[in-house]
Formats: sequence, C-alpha cells, structure tokens
Amino acid sequence: MVKEKIFGMFVGVPSEEQLQLYFQLTDFDREIINEMRLSSTKLGFAVQLGTVRFLGTFFTDFSKIPLEVIVYLANQLSIDPREFDSYSRKMTISQHTQLIKDRYSYRNFHDSDCQKFLYDWLLSRASHTTETTEMLSDMLLKKCLEEKILLPGVSIFQRFISKTVEQAEEQLMNQLSLIPSEEESEKLLNLLSLMGTPIQGALTKMDILRASLIDESRKEITRGFHRLKEFQQFHTSEWEFSTIPEGKIKHLAAYAFKAKSSLIQRMSIQKKLALLVAFVYEYEKIATDELLTALIKYYESIFRRAKNKESRERLRTLKDLDRAAFTLSEIVELLLDDSIEIDCLRSRVFDQYPAEDIANAVFQVKKLVKNEQEPIAIAELIQSYRKTRKFIPLIIETLTIENGHYGEDCMAVWCLIQSRFPKPLTFRQFESIESHIPKKWVYYIHSNPNEVNQSMLILGIELLIQSLNKHDIFVPKSEKFIDPMSCLISEDTWEQQKESLLSQLELPSSSVEAIKQLEEELSLSYNETIKKWPHSEIARIEKQDNKDKIIVSKLRKVREHKEDKKFKNRVKALMPKIDLPDLLLEVNQQLDLTSCFHHINESNTRMDHIDISVLAVLLAEACNIGFSPVSKEGIESLKYDRLMYVNHQYVRLDTLSATNKKLISAYKKLPTSLVWGNNQMASADGIRYTTPQRSLYSRSNPKYFGRGRGITFYNFVSDQYIGFHGMVVPGTLRDSLYLLDGFLNQTSGLEPKQIMTDTAGYSDLVFGLFGLLGFQFSPRIANNHGTKLWRIDLTADYKMLNEVSQNKINTARIEKNWSEILRVAGSLKSGKVNATELTKALQRNGQPTELGKAIIEYGKVYKTKHQLRYISDEIYARQILEQLNKGEARHTLCRHIFYGKKGKLYQTYINGMEEQLTALSIVTNAIIYWNTLYLERVIDQMRAEGFDCSEEKINKLSPLLFEHINFVGKYSFRYDPSLKNGHLRPLSSQ
Repeated sequence: MVKEKIFGMFVGVPSEEQLQLYFQLTDFDREIINEMRLSSTKLGFAVQLGTVRFLGTFFTDFSKIPLEVIVYLANQLSIDPREFDSYSRKMTISQHTQLIKDRYSYRNFHDSDCQKFLYDWLLSRASHTTETTEMLSDMLLKKCLEEKILLPGVSIFQRFISKTVEQAEEQLMNQLSLIPSEEESEKLLNLLSLMGTPIQGALTKMDILRASLIDESRKEITRGFHRLKEFQQFHTSEWEFSTIPEGKIKHLAAYAFKAKSSLIQRMSIQKKLALLVAFVYEYEKIATDELLTALIKYYESIFRRAKNKESRERLRTLKDLDRAAFTLSEIVELLLDDSIEIDCLRSRVFDQYPAEDIANAVFQVKKLVKNEQEPIAIAELIQSYRKTRKFIPLIIETLTIENGHYGEDCMAVWCLIQSRFPKPLTFRQFESIESHIPKKWVYYIHSNPNEVNQSMLILGIELLIQSLNKHDIFVPKSEKFIDPMSCLISEDTWEQQKESLLSQLELPSSSVEAIKQLEEELSLSYNETIKKWPHSEIARIEKQDNKDKIIVSKLRKVREHKEDKKFKNRVKALMPKIDLPDLLLEVNQQLDLTSCFHHINESNTRMDHIDISVLAVLLAEACNIGFSPVSKEGIESLKYDRLMYVNHQYVRLDTLSATNKKLISAYKKLPTSLVWGNNQMASADGIRYTTPQRSLYSRSNPKYFGRGRGITFYNFVSDQYIGFHGMVVPGTLRDSLYLLDGFLNQTSGLEPKQIMTDTAGYSDLVFGLFGLLGFQFSPRIANNHGTKLWRIDLTADYKMLNEVSQNKINTARIEKNWSEILRVAGSLKSGKVNATELTKALQRNGQPTELGKAIIEYGKVYKTKHQLRYISDEIYARQILEQLNKGEARHTLCRHIFYGKKGKLYQTYINGMEEQLTALSIVTNAIIYWNTLYLERVIDQMRAEGFDCSEEKINKLSPLLFEHINFVGKYSFRYDPSLKNGHLRPLSSQ
C-alpha cells in the first residue's frame, strides 16, 4: 500500500529528468504568470503549479520543498530564488490554488464522476492483472497524475484501493465458485474434511494432494499415480476459465497450496470453493509433471543398469573372446596361405585345430560379438521385465497420450498395448504393426517369438520414454509435456499482431528479403575478418589431415602490475570490517528491502519487527545453516517458530524477485557501478550443488557430484557483477536448453542485449532463436580441433578463409519455413510459449523437427558471424572471457556465503531449492551493493592520499571482495542508530 511518509511528499531531490518533465514552464504557464505583479507571487505560483504536477496534490509546508526545485523555476523566470521566502500570504496561496484548478482543469478526487472513473479503471485492472495491491496503488497514483485528479488524504486513498480490490476479489471468488458442478463442489469441499487416521502426517485429503513426490522410487511413483487419480475425479478439462486471467488462477492456487487446511476451512463457502478450484486446476498439471518426471527417471535407470550390466559382462568375457578370435584368425591365415593347396586345406586345418575347438571358438565369437541388428542389453531388459511391467496398468488407466508429428510409432505400439492389456500380445499382433517397430526389436522378436509379449511391453516403455523426452508425444493437463507448438500465437491472432511484433523484432515479413539481409550481414562479417586477419593472434589456419582448419588459441593472461596490486591491497585495507548480519541491516536501512515481503494473502502484517525476522530468514537460508543458529527465544522477532512462519508465509519467489529488483535498481544508480559496465552485457553459467537427500530433481554426474547426485543453479550476471536471475536445472542437463527461458523470463528490470556463456550453453538452435529475438549470443570458443564456418554464397571469394568456409547454409529450408519461424519468434517475444520446452521440442534429442532444422540453418549465420568476430577481434574475445570471469568470481563469493552443511543443498523440492538459492543471490547482491557503496568512500580517501584513482584503475577493482566480512558464528540483529538517513560507518584505520 501507499507509504504514509512519502504520500504527496518530496522524497529527496527530483532528478534532472523529473525537473524537465514536471517543472519546465510552457508558454501557456508564462502567460498566466506574467499577469501577476510581484516576483514572489510569480515564483510562488510556479512552485505550486510544478508541485501539483509532480505530486498530484497542493503542498502546504513550503519549507520542505527542495531548494533545487525553487532554483530551477526561479532561473526560468529570471527571479532571485530568495523571493520565494516572501510567498506566505494565505489568501494569495488559496487564490493560486483555485486558479490552477480552474485554468488547468484539475478535479477533486471526491467528485462523483472522478470516483466512478477511477473505480471502474482500478476494478478492471485488479480483476484482469496479477498486480499486487502495492503495484495497483502506484498505478492509481500515476493515473491520478495523468488525469489531473487531485489526491485526497492518504487514509482515504488507501481505503478506496482496499475497497476496490476487495470488490474485484469478491467477483473473482464468485466466478470461480460457480465453475464446478454441484457434485464436484461437494467433492472439493470434502478435500478439507479431516481423515480418520492421518496418512504420513496428512490430516486431510488436500494435504495428500499437496504432498509433492520426493524421488523416483516405486513407492513414490505409486503414490504419484494415486494422487493424480484424486485430481482426475474433477473434470477440469470441462471447466470454463476463458474470462479469468491465468495469472489470477496461479496466484490463488499458490495461496491454497501454502495455506493451512484449517485456515481455508474457516473461510466462506464461496471463497473455499474458489481456492479449491484454482488449486485443483493448477496442481493437477504439476502432479502430472512430477509423475512423468519420476517415471522417466525410474525407467531410464532400468535401461541404464541393463546396459551397464551387459558392458560389465562383455568386459568379464573379453579373455574368452580374445582366445576364440586368436584361434579363428590363425585358421584364416591358413586360408590365405597360397602355398597350401585347396584340396589339402581342410585336412590341414583339422590337423592343427580339433573340430571341437573350432566350434567353441565360433560359438564364443557369436555369443560375445553383438550383431548390429540386436537391441542393446535386450537379454538384461528381459530379466527386468517385472519391474518394467509394474506401472503399465497405471499408465494405461491414468495417462492420456496424444500424438505429435513424429510420434506415430510410439502411438501405434501403445494403442495395441492398450487394446490388448492385460492379455498377452501375440506374434500376429506384433506383425500387424511391424512397420512401426525399430529394426533391432523386429530382429530380436523374430529370433525369439516366444518372448513377443515381454519384448513388446519393454519396447512400449522404451518408445514412451524416448518420445516424451523428444516431445514426439504429449500429455494434456501438463506444463512440461504438452505440445509447445500448440501454445504459439494462434494463426488468427498472429495475423492481427504480426505487424506490431515484427516491428519490435525488426524482422522482415518476406522470406526473400530475410535471406538477402542474412547474406549481406554474413558477407560484411567475412570482409571485416579478412581485413583484420593479418593482425589477429587469437587464431591461425593449419593443415590437419590435408585440410585447412582454423585453430583458436587460448587468450594470454594479462599480468598484474605491482602498482595495481598495491592499489588493490590499499582498497582491501580501508574496507570496514563487518559481520554479515550488520551488513544486511545496514543495506535494509538504506533501501528498505524488507518492505517487499508481504504475507501470501497480501494482508498487512500485525507482527512487530517483521523486517528483523525476514533478514534473519534470508541470512539463515543464504548461509545454509538453518534457523537454530539465528533464533533467540528471548526476542520475539527471532523466535524459532516465528522464523518458520515468516519463511513459509513471506519468503516466496515473487517477494524474493521483487526484493532483488529493488536492490538492482538502487545498485545501478551508484556511480562506481557504471565504471564496470552499462548492463548491456550479461553472462549465464551454472553453480553446482550436491544434494545428499534423494530428490526428483537431482541427477548424478561423477565429474561434479562424485558418487552422489546434485542440481545446477543456472544464474545470470550483468557486466556490473550483479546477479539478476537464477533457475534450478536438474543435475547438469545441457545449459543451452534453459538459457533463453531464463533470459526472457527474468523480471529484474535490466535489459541486456548481449549474453555470454561457456561452451556448454552453445547450440546452433540457440543462436537462431537469439538472433530472431534481436539479442547477441556470444559463447566462448574453446576449440583447438578446427572451427567450422558457414556461407550462403558458394562463389564468394573469402581469400584465406575460402578453404575453411565450404559449408553451405540451406537457405531454401529457411525460406520454406519463414512464416512459422516468425510465429515462433513472435510467440517467444510475447511470452506465449515456454522457451525451454519449445527448444526441447525443436531439437528432439539431436533429431530436430523440420522447423527446428530451419531455425538451426538461420542460427548458423549468427554463429558464423560470432566466430568470425571472435577469431579476428581479440578485444571482443577478451570481453567475453572477462564477463565469464565475473560470473565465476561471483560463484566464489556465493560458495563462501553458503558455507553451512559443507555447502550441500538439503532441500528436496524444486520450489524450496529455488527459494533458498534465490535468497543466496539476494544476500550476494546485498554484499555487492554494500561493497560498492564503501568503495566510493575508499576511492575518495585514496585520492586524498595521492593514489591514481582513474577509471582505468577503478575498472580493475571488483565489488566481490569478502575478506572484510565475517560470515560465521555471530548473528546479532540490531540496527545501528548512527547509520540512519544514509549515513555510513567509518573506514578501517589500517
């Protein structure tokens, strides 16, 4: 809500832009002012006019108007600013107020027509957007300024907003409560009824539905199926939500998920039904996704173990194979010996090698050498048949599978299984769909007709898992496994919005024009590289296997001079020593970050010192130490139960994101931050965390997690070192799948145009998608085996690059699919489709769709442009490396903060992981903000000491210093009164 202290008041000095926008006098203003006689009257009127434009209300306490405002207006009127001191006659001030109302058409907030206009506007916005009450308050304030409606008192303004928001909420609750049938309404209300015997701590059926799957064990998967069945008793596909914003439903569902069942039970029937409708509708999709994720992991582990078992068996029998192969090789040598007559050959062989030995050798080779037609580990999979078959009845009963463009084979097998199960499949039925079955399986079934039923069921599961991973088949009522192409802008809507979106994307509607542009841009890049090539030391052309190849060298490390080291050491010595809790408290005194944390139902808290509780929770989460070390039973705001409550009800991804946005907004205004960058560049990289507890979202990777499992927190860092977005990636899946999604969905307010990644974030498809959206994708190139360049014009002469650029881009494929490519770009731009799932669907695990292939061809242009610049422009290449190093250095700071429990992440569910690691990002950004704030004071001190404090020197500093910060052991949360109103603590005396 509106803060009383700043409502209708000046908060600091208006910026230069604000002065020009609100206090610049027009010719019309001057005409009115010139009618006045005294200088003090003229200046007083101008101040009143500018103030009402800026604040939306007439200011009564002139002593609190910033001097800069008075001087700005006085200079325009060529009047001495001191004349304003004489503007004090009440009647004159009142007359001027009325004059401004009359001549500038200002209206009172209390006027009935204004009330109706604002009520309708605010009700519509509150009903159709997901904006919080605080955001709606800000928007209403802005609307009043635009419409020249004078603001009332703060309490009246707040009551008006509260009343309207309550009305919008009541309308929404009424709409939702009327959606289900009477029978479904009874079932929904029954979810809140207490069960006779608690099940695994759950007291109500709703508690059971809210319990996410922990891992991919058979017990959890079985629970997942039963949980999904409970959701499916409500026919949500028949529910009508067309008039209700999706964001509203998600918000209510999230509240229902977190709120206690007893709290919901005490609500009115209308509100109960509304929350339950939203919850069931949204969480059925989440339950489906969790179940499918668990199933995929379960079956992939069976296939992996079978393959590993076969590999171990092959290694164990390698000696037998060697002996058999040696025997047969000697027999072949006899066959090739021209000195032995053909008639004598057979007797010669059997003289040297008994027939039994030869037969054994042939048997061993046939047994151990796999026929290329045989499926891998088929014998081992047959032995795991019972495990494989276990969930087939539940899959048939529970999951609805829809065919995609490439899913015919999987659908054919599953339609047969569904029509026949639980009766065994016959060989004749296998033959009826043989054309849809992979050849290796056909070969095996023909060789083992008595195992046709087991083979077909195993094959069905294998095709199901492969097709889900490739997005060849889809599951409705899901978020991860629906058809991303069905989420694109509809063709009718696309025709309506096409012109506007293409204008924003700066893309031509004509495919011919698009190809022409690509060819010109690529040719220009080649010519630029040819000019710079003689002076480039980053790459060279070498002969390898009689072919020219471009070899990219490693960038030489820049040596640090003694003066730079001395400069940095002095900076470190002057930084004040501080405990982490005190740092967070001080940053909160500066920025009021904790005001971003509101209760999940958006009601105003009645708890005192909620800010202390929030800061304690943030520190506990960021340091990974739990609440016990920071809790103090003698202090109400730090009691353990209070911290648990605040963590559950206040610390959520939406409040954490709002806090981070506020922190970033303040940070980018610090002068020193601008030395490091302008937020036009960013990098994305992952930091790995081992997860000792089993989790559905962790994966194994010996390189990063040893014998355990873990997750990756993929985070985005601006060129000013600040982290502006992060997302949890299961295990270490290919980063490029998540890159675009994270980049598009971040809400920090930053809008970088260039994104750097390491080689793991690289793919031609990602190049294409980034190029379509107007972003520069700049991955690091680490290749000493030859860099591949592409061209459009095969006849073009690219001098020394001719031999290494013989790969032709298929422009015909781009032209053929150009209209669909544009629709994909428009859908991504407007946020209609999930970029990660779209990328997966287009890539199909390395077997891209036709549209995916077209975007890949488009991406090859941007990849080649990037590579050409990288191999010829060392400044560009070093810029990428330096930005990636900023991300790595930030990860180092994160690891120091996240020291508890040996740096291992003990969260089980993905929401908990994202909330904890986002809290870590906020604390890291708070340290960066605090360091930068004090670096400015340190630089002033060093400048006075005679140090060279040029921008070049400051640019070599980093806000990621942490030697002066104590992270461990001391957790006291008391504000320092001397640091109020922006005051800073003294520098270190070292």
